[in-house]
Amino acid sequence: MIKVSGINKKIKKHEILSNITLNIEGIYGLVGPNGAGKTTLMKILSSLISMNSGRIEINGEDYTKGKYVKQNTLIGYLPQDFMVYPNITIEEVLDHIAMLQGMMDKHKRKTIINQVIKKVNLQGHENKKMIELSGGMRKRVGIAQLLMGNPSILIFDEPTAGLDIEERIRFRNLLRNLGSERTVIISSHIVEDIEFLCTKIGVLKNGKVLFEGTPSAMKAYAEGYVYEYNVSPENLDLIMMEKEVVQITEEETGLNIRIFSLEKEVDAMPVAPRLVDGYLAIVKGVK
Repeated sequence: MIKVSGINKKIKKHEILSNITLNIEGIYGLVGPNGAGKTTLMKILSSLISMNSGRIEINGEDYTKGKYVKQNTLIGYLPQDFMVYPNITIEEVLDHIAMLQGMMDKHKRKTIINQVIKKVNLQGHENKKMIELSGGMRKRVGIAQLLMGNPSILIFDEPTAGLDIEERIRFRNLLRNLGSERTVIISSHIVEDIEFLCTKIGVLKNGKVLFEGTPSAMKAYAEGYVYEYNVSPENLDLIMMEKEVVQITEEETGLNIRIFSLEKEVDAMPVAPRLVDGYLAIVKGVK
């Protein structure tokens, strides 16, 4: 459990975070629009930047030291873009990072590197240079170097940004497996990633907490605001101009258009909300 209490952060009198209070556990999703303050909060938790005020507790122990979170081996942080030493191989990168972490025994380093490579499904790619890797593979190398330190808390900033569909699915499965053994915090503006992974969610907007709770509680915010139209392709443009379209699926009878609406839609069918609908309701402040 990570308890975040009253975190405030200003940069040149501009308020980035305001009284952030969260109780983080399990696989935790932090979502919000771009500029909500998610990355700033992740960096504060990871001891990378200071805060103006606030308190961080991990399993009941205070980890706040002045304006910083005390540096410790409990937390591993993977930024959105991970690229180190582009012209050396995965194995060489991990070996170098292991030595920087103080592992001077060559046999021990080899054993640990083999273990983490297997953990992140990079077997057979050990001799590829970093510059040759896809975005998803680079992120997996980033996770591998975190796991060598065996942290109990892993923080990921926009982990699936820039990945294709296949890599995104693969990466989601990896994060789910990691979450069975550790606390995992996923900061993202892609609600679909959070829907498949997280047991608890916090929503930030303009540096403030709008919501914290379970996915079911988040969905409930959109009860009565989600509808479906079945229309022909010829009428799609009209719907797109007049309605807030959340999803489009193609059916034999036409196009199913899922919309979010604050007003009752008399010509449409009410449907059960999904997580993205609850997110829209929260950031729009409908309740």
